[in-house]
Amino acid sequence: MNQLSITIVTPCYNESVFAIRFLESLEQSLGGLSYRFNVVVVNDCSTDDTLGQLKKFTFGAANMRLRIVNLRFNVGHQAAIFQGFLYARTLGSQHFVVMDSDGEDSPAAIPELLHHLDADIVNVVRNKRKESLLFRMFYRLYRIIFKMVTGKQMNFGNFCLINRKVLDNAIFTSFSHFAAFLSKQKGNIKYIVADREERIGGQSKMGFKKLFYHAFKSFVEYGEDLLMLFFKGFIVIMGILALVIGNVLYQKFIAHTAITGWTSTMLIGLVNLAIMCIGFFVTGLLLMNLNNQNPNSKTAIYEITNEDATGESL
Repeated sequence: MNQLSITIVTPCYNESVFAIRFLESLEQSLGGLSYRFNVVVVNDCSTDDTLGQLKKFTFGAANMRLRIVNLRFNVGHQAAIFQGFLYARTLGSQHFVVMDSDGEDSPAAIPELLHHLDADIVNVVRNKRKESLLFRMFYRLYRIIFKMVTGKQMNFGNFCLINRKVLDNAIFTSFSHFAAFLSKQKGNIKYIVADREERIGGQSKMGFKKLFYHAFKSFVEYGEDLLMLFFKGFIVIMGILALVIGNVLYQKFIAHTAITGWTSTMLIGLVNLAIMCIGFFVTGLLLMNLNNQNPNSKTAIYEITNEDATGESL
């Protein structure tokens, strides 16, 4: 019987032997399923022995094949996913699972994902998290701000199942934040709930600064909405400014009332806010235009390093 092919894309950076533990847990969950799996591990130019460990690994399950995509230089987590997509689309699969390789995205959730192959996107909603209280507090605050700005819920991460149409769209348009990109998509979208597991290798290598920057990049995907928010803010401030100026003129030339100091201070503050809003708007438009014209954002920078990956795809 011709088994359906599923491609798994997972970025990896300085995971060393922990990457092997992830692959072993992946095989334990998927080795007995009636699907063929191409597991695409994107090595983001690791500086430890991650690549050497990956080269020595081979799946024992007949329905699984490892493909190591080695990036020529470090590009970061989201860009590594994009490079994985560039290679994954050459393998002939129609369905793709995206997940992290640190163990926090549980391979045990994949069989449930595969029950929804009729969907364009199946997002894995994060249930219980094992991070610190401070992290959870800031994550909740981020979700509130994201909801206020975009009108969308951000209760999922990279872990998902997508079809080829969504993959092609991601490659054609590119993305800075994959989860935010998914939140913008239309079509048949489903959700499953799974707990966020503990990292196989201990603490995350992503510090608070990088996490903050990663969260900020999610708003880039909604650049047009964010810019419109700034523009609306500019219109409101200009309206208030016109009322304040009108009141100042009325007090001075009609009511002949002394103009108090707070009026002048408010006037100056409103002018500055108006200038800042329109400045953000114009700068954002320029940056978006430059990003859309960047010819290198969709260039493949990888090499396939394991011999097994040169053969016919599963």
